[in-house]
Amino acid sequence: MEGFGSIGLVGRDRDLGTVLHAIRTTGGALLVADQGLGKSALARAAIAELGSEMTPLRVYASPSLARIPFGALAPYLSSLQVEGKDSVLPAMRSVLAYIHRLSPGKAPVLMVIDDVHELDESSSLLAAQLVASGVVRLLAMSRAIQAPPPEIQSLATDGLILRHTLQPLDRAQAHELCRQVLQGEILPSISEALVQSSGGNPMFLLALLAQVRREGTLVERNGVWLLGGEPLPPDLRLTDLIKGHFSRCTETERELLETVALADPVPLQVLLQTGAGDQVDALVEARLITIGDDAEQLVRVAHPIYAQVLRAMVPAGRSLRIRRGLAAYLGQQASRPFRVETLLRSVDWSLECGVPVPDQQLLQAAQVANGLFHSRFALRAAGAVRDPTYRPAAQVALARAHFHSGDYERAGEMLAGVLARASDLGTAKQAALLAGQLHLHLHGEPAGLYGLADQWAQAVERIQGANPKLRASRAVVIAEQGYRLMRVHAKLSEGRLAEAEAELRGLQAASDGFPETELVIKTLLGDVYAATGHLVSGAALTREALALMRRNESELLGYYEYVLTTHIMACVRLAEWDEVRHELERYAGSGHRGLFYFGGAVSYAYAMHEILQGRTASGLQMLNAAVEGLRQSDLEHLLPIALASGAYASAMAGLTALAAEYLAAYADVPYKSVPQLQLLSQGYVAAAGYLIQNNDGGLGQLRALSRDARKRGLASTELDLRQLSLRLGDLTELDELVKVADLTEGTPAAQLTAFARALRDEDLDAVLRLSHDPSAGHALRLTLQSLQQRDLLPEHTGGAASRQDFLQQVKRQLQKLSLVPESVGGLHPGGAGGPSAFGLPAAGAGWPMAGTSGGQAGTVAVQARLTRREREIGRLVVEGLANSDIAARLSLSVRTVEGHIYRMFAKLQISNREDLTAEHLG
Repeated sequence: MEGFGSIGLVGRDRDLGTVLHAIRTTGGALLVADQGLGKSALARAAIAELGSEMTPLRVYASPSLARIPFGALAPYLSSLQVEGKDSVLPAMRSVLAYIHRLSPGKAPVLMVIDDVHELDESSSLLAAQLVASGVVRLLAMSRAIQAPPPEIQSLATDGLILRHTLQPLDRAQAHELCRQVLQGEILPSISEALVQSSGGNPMFLLALLAQVRREGTLVERNGVWLLGGEPLPPDLRLTDLIKGHFSRCTETERELLETVALADPVPLQVLLQTGAGDQVDALVEARLITIGDDAEQLVRVAHPIYAQVLRAMVPAGRSLRIRRGLAAYLGQQASRPFRVETLLRSVDWSLECGVPVPDQQLLQAAQVANGLFHSRFALRAAGAVRDPTYRPAAQVALARAHFHSGDYERAGEMLAGVLARASDLGTAKQAALLAGQLHLHLHGEPAGLYGLADQWAQAVERIQGANPKLRASRAVVIAEQGYRLMRVHAKLSEGRLAEAEAELRGLQAASDGFPETELVIKTLLGDVYAATGHLVSGAALTREALALMRRNESELLGYYEYVLTTHIMACVRLAEWDEVRHELERYAGSGHRGLFYFGGAVSYAYAMHEILQGRTASGLQMLNAAVEGLRQSDLEHLLPIALASGAYASAMAGLTALAAEYLAAYADVPYKSVPQLQLLSQGYVAAAGYLIQNNDGGLGQLRALSRDARKRGLASTELDLRQLSLRLGDLTELDELVKVADLTEGTPAAQLTAFARALRDEDLDAVLRLSHDPSAGHALRLTLQSLQQRDLLPEHTGGAASRQDFLQQVKRQLQKLSLVPESVGGLHPGGAGGPSAFGLPAAGAGWPMAGTSGGQAGTVAVQARLTRREREIGRLVVEGLANSDIAARLSLSVRTVEGHIYRMFAKLQISNREDLTAEHLG
């Protein structure tokens, strides 16, 4: 597998261990896998690991030698006489003589047979006898679609050797492979898209990576690899690599495979009606197509990349002929409720063949493609609309595609005047919503939404006037609710939560169950509840909204990220990590979304998850990728909170140069977030400044921000900020912390309430009881860790001598404890999440303290592959040199040294300098 072995084995540690154990304790192993999964790379790694423990004897099987007796073993039959060339016994004597010369009484011999499925019968029999007699151990590799020789298979059946099947790489393994190939960070959303296209096949994944680098779609910025646009179809190099997989197909099998690729998916019954049953069976056996378990038994090409290559290879004439052969099926599909994938494939195929497509279907396909963020296809479909009746709606679809692609000027040009001349309610709604998004992105301030809502209302009134039958109809009521909800959204963005909540309750009471309106009301109301401290109630509403979206996916698909992220924020505040993980992984596996547009937000979600769990080093590594992704595409204005939280986390980890860089970048961001995230961002900036400069101004700013949040009714943000102050050692406003925590729903807030009350009341027994409570969540544990390490100065603790004495007692007691953050199943990079409210703030979740470690005292140091520079810097860290001293000695910048340190810490699964030992460095 070209390129794979040269970068080291990735994601195969468990497989390697299994194979090595079998070789050492049994007769060996039979390694089975599809082409490209890494059989040869794993074999090389096994041989290298065995070293001098065994002597390899390589046997190369091939189709050209398969019909020649002992053809594969010919290099080892030099002493075989001509008259014995067809007999096993003389051949065995010759091979044994070679083996004895190769390893006379020394290490055991390991017979390594690549492509054992091509081994001739005589060689198979001889190899099996050598293994069964214990003369050699065996490491054989076979493709999954071609059975190994019966003699070799019998060894596995009889338990003499182990048969082990390699599986495709999972998301985390694929992400690590991308990182190694690129020698830098890559957004998890990009590696997720690549693993979906490649099916987890390393060879295909490497080929896709090579293509996007060649075409310039994948670009490197500040050490992070990003997509600069939608990937192009497979180029000639990638096509040449893939098309060999179809070379064994007969002509009829090839045409059936092309049919499936062009119509993908197609019901099995449709194929069977053409008399292609034998070809279907052959292609399934060859693992080129799959048949679904659904009622229609939908047939698909086994790998997405196979389908792309096949479609590119089919000549236009044959494609048109195949389409005509499926005309009856395609005609039936046009009259049925559409499946997203079927609609897009059908329209795309028609456009490629020059077959006319009804304008209404083109428009529908463009709108669906925009919902999936497939901007290139949306532009193509909407651009093909010719009927003047549908042109305004097509203009909106074109404008949205340009908006998603980052061409805001062109989007504005396409959208200009559409709302004023729209002749139907649907087009008016789409134009108004996109105009609102465009306004918020370009100008940031929500006041402009009121004017847009008024224009929308005027359009509804005008359309009613031109169509008297519409008056008081359900469609008009829904449209009226739409522009009222736009005004509510503006009030929420301005922080006018009480007014927004009252209007939402009124709209909810008047709602007639229309899915889109109900979904928006539930999500906005859930957002209000989450901001005002009613976290459990808010999460319940957004959970209902998600369920509603999934029941009406074709209609509400464009709202997925919006609903998901509001729900994720509530779950994070409640420390519902299982649900967070489930929802993000479900989103990643849906295959529906354009992760390119939300890669930064997705990566920020993963980074915050790591940091909130106390894994600061790996979290900062992901955060760097998130920031670059948000600089590229930030539809929801999350860059400020990402930079601010990065500054704080870096300062807590002692990476002052990195923190200063984040602070400078934060100051240069030309736009702001919604009020609750804006206040929290300012809080993180103040906290980072306090940690770097060690002056009281930062604590004073945090107190002022907390009071501001209280005035605005942002209880959750106030709790975030007050908890942040507590972790910095500020105990001057414990009364206010108790009040806001007591009013906030959820277990984390309840635990924080009890702890803050114990500190306020100087109840040492209660503090110790909470400290020893095994049910204490990670938020409380991180707060306790903070007080272990923070200097509690009189001016920060209320000033009273008794309070100071009590807190010193608390600190001494806490320092006796081993406080390790709660271990929670992690989210693997390569999964995904959504944009919008991915602020993932600290309320109910907490931040790690400097010195927090992911492991416990006394555990064995994690061994990792460190670069030469990382080991060099690591040794100086162990010697006690400061980062600035290391930079001076190695002629590097402090920023570069810090970057090496946190990447090293991530590999070693530690969080601070004190945890690093010489044992880690080998």
